[in-house]
Amino acid sequence: MLIDWFTIVAQIINFLILVFLLNRFLYKPIVKTIKARQQEIENRWQAAEKEKESAKNEANSYQQKQQELENKQQEIMTHAQTKADEKYHDLVEEARQEVEQKHKSWQESLEREKAQFFDRFQEKIMQQIYKITRHILGDLADASLEQKIINQLIHRLENLSEEERENLANSLNTTDNGLIIRSHFEIPPESRDRLLTTLQQTHIYQGNNVQFITNSDLICGIELQASDYKIAWTLKDYVEALEI
Repeated sequence: MLIDWFTIVAQIINFLILVFLLNRFLYKPIVKTIKARQQEIENRWQAAEKEKESAKNEANSYQQKQQELENKQQEIMTHAQTKADEKYHDLVEEARQEVEQKHKSWQESLEREKAQFFDRFQEKIMQQIYKITRHILGDLADASLEQKIINQLIHRLENLSEEERENLANSLNTTDNGLIIRSHFEIPPESRDRLLTTLQQTHIYQGNNVQFITNSDLICGIELQASDYKIAWTLKDYVEALEI
């Protein structure tokens, strides 16, 4: 069998031309299109990944901000609760102090009223005792209560201790007002002379600057005052001494 080289060569050339044409007009455009498509898909994939990462970051940021907001809200609530508790305790303490102050004021007012009541009661009692004693002494002993009171003061002056005598004399030496003798009743002239004589004889006061003053507050009593030093005998003092 003879080989037809011309036909074989022609077929090879035709094949090569076909391959060239396929490669030139079919394979390369297809490959190019496939690569372009792959590149587009890759780009979209990368864009999607970026969007996914961005969305993830935004989600994390949102969660973080939400957590910060919740923390801030909790902090505000805690602070508000603390302030409310402090205000509540302040109001309770203020109310307690106000109640205590009112109770204290009420107690003090009650004590003052009580003291005033007993002072008035004691004063009335002493006035009654003064009147009764005066009548009793006048009826039974033919002696006035006022005279007994003066005698009591004279007795005290005559029996002063050395310290009391010195204090009284020093007080008289440091005042220009002289000596003041107060009494609930008017002291008669002869009794005044007796008092002055006693002061001179006991070397308490040798001057003549002596004032005799009546004072209704000295119920059934008499007092001798020189500057800031005083010697007194009153029914009130006597009753208080009995209470002690």
